[in-house]
Amino acid sequence: MSQFFVGTTSGNLPPVVPTSFVTDSGTVVPALNIVNVNGGPGVLVIANPNGSNNMVIKLDEVSPSYVNVTNAMSPYTVLSTDYFISCDSSTGPITIRLLNAPTQYQQFIVKDRTGNAAASPVTVTTAGGVVTIDGSTSQTFVDPYESLELLFNGVSYESF
Repeated sequence: MSQFFVGTTSGNLPPVVPTSFVTDSGTVVPALNIVNVNGGPGVLVIANPNGSNNMVIKLDEVSPSYVNVTNAMSPYTVLSTDYFISCDSSTGPITIRLLNAPTQYQQFIVKDRTGNAAASPVTVTTAGGVVTIDGSTSQTFVDPYESLELLFNGVSYESF
């Protein structure tokens, strides 16, 4: 958390002291001339960079990870850094093993990129088949270019 203070009781006063700040989500009104600015994951707040009178908000979130999986890599165990799992089953079926306990609310997308799922299915399961996906231990793609978006709710995976 960063905190900004504009003193108004002594010394050199700024020509105009702001009474509110407009943001993308509404208006912020300082309390006792203080406005707190909170960064979050992937957000860095820098006050007075290089001695300037500015505030810099830098977004440094890492873009989601893309991984191309082929039959030769199957079964592929998803990494915690994976997000979009693109499957090329043109040379044979593929099994994707999701993590049993990723971060709560973490999302993954699995896609039949080459449209070969009818001849070479893509099966999505969890490591050891312990955690369910919408109540089942696995989901199998049989339609060309099928995809599955998944969210781990802390206990199991939900697809949407």
